[in-house]
Amino acid sequence: MSKLNEQRMRRLLTRRHFLGGASGLMAAGALGFPKLAHGAAKGIDRKFIWFFAGGGWDTSTILDPHFDTDGVDMDIDTVMGSVGNLRYTMGPDREPVDRFFRRWGAQAAIINGINHHSVGHDSATQFCLTGTSASSYADWPTVIAANSPVELPLPHVVFSGPSFPGTYGAAVVRAGGGTLLDLIDGSIVGYSDSPAPLPATPADSMVDSFVHKRVADFAAGQTGLARTRAEGLLSNIERAMKLEGRRFEAGLSDLGNTTLDQAIKASEMMRLGLTRCAMIRIPGGWDSHGGNQVQAPQQVEFYDVLDQLFDHLATTPGNSTTWLIDEVVVVAQSDFGRTPRLNGGGGKDHWPYGSTLVAGAGVNGNRVLGKSDDSLIAVDSINLATGQEEAGHDQLGVEHVGTGLLKLAGLDPENFLPGVQPLDALLRGGA
Repeated sequence: MSKLNEQRMRRLLTRRHFLGGASGLMAAGALGFPKLAHGAAKGIDRKFIWFFAGGGWDTSTILDPHFDTDGVDMDIDTVMGSVGNLRYTMGPDREPVDRFFRRWGAQAAIINGINHHSVGHDSATQFCLTGTSASSYADWPTVIAANSPVELPLPHVVFSGPSFPGTYGAAVVRAGGGTLLDLIDGSIVGYSDSPAPLPATPADSMVDSFVHKRVADFAAGQTGLARTRAEGLLSNIERAMKLEGRRFEAGLSDLGNTTLDQAIKASEMMRLGLTRCAMIRIPGGWDSHGGNQVQAPQQVEFYDVLDQLFDHLATTPGNSTTWLIDEVVVVAQSDFGRTPRLNGGGGKDHWPYGSTLVAGAGVNGNRVLGKSDDSLIAVDSINLATGQEEAGHDQLGVEHVGTGLLKLAGLDPENFLPGVQPLDALLRGGA
């Protein structure tokens, strides 16, 4: 039995055990928990799992092959792989890559020739995730989470990797260091200098119900600012109540902290309606100046994770759809790319042009969007409606990709990065 299947079985058994006992009756509502005020999302309610390879991945390793030119040093023993309209680098050491695209390529879009506007790690990361160098701008997942159609207890969970909260700091929750479970079950209150005691579940439930009723009754009799503040408090109480008792449902305690574990945790929290976005760092040493041979095994391992994650999404009930795969979008990016030619040490240096992989719900899959030339430089003119090279348009930039992702989330990009045209070709149906 695979690790993923073992985890699913443990989650199932944990839920059955919990719901079969007296504590399960209490958590399920025997004490009369009030119904949450926020109902199901209307319209688009896509969730996003973001993967980020900090340090600069080599796009020619997988996403942007160039076998027809002497301008790009491709890895030895590699060939062009293809599934439908997708083209990628294949080799005997890259079977997980081929497996991922063969199984999920219909929902995957490869975006090449993206101008990241920088070759500095920090500045390029900021450009990639916000579309600008202005520090006040939040990153794409934070913006999407903060502007969810429903209020969420943990809007954007940063398991690992970069975060630019901008003016939406309240939407970001850092889950590193194992604090996520402690936040969900309330044990984090014991970490302070003066630890607060945790009441037993029955008492805790009764206190929650009592406080919620008192605040709701108070809010109903108020007007103006008093009502607004009372409703804000009521909303916070509901968010806290929604978090309590969900640890057993997600089976989070059965999972470790690998990249796949973090992704499964994120998807389970999305299934439970706790979270809309998550950020996860793709592990590895990506800054391969001293030897580019590290790139392939790291990228191949990531595609193995992606394949297992999509298998989980395709077989797990969704929050607002039949299956999670119909409401979750996976984005994989890096701060920039690597130079087309090897340096004297067999490595590749920083390069301002990169590639992004987007797959999942609403994605115009089986497509390669954007383009780099024979020197791995972004072509000058991409029609953002089609994603193809066409005279009379602008060079594709990270800002166009990011605003396209905002649009995929059901947001109007003009409200967040005015004047930037989104990559509409990324969306199934074009808009």
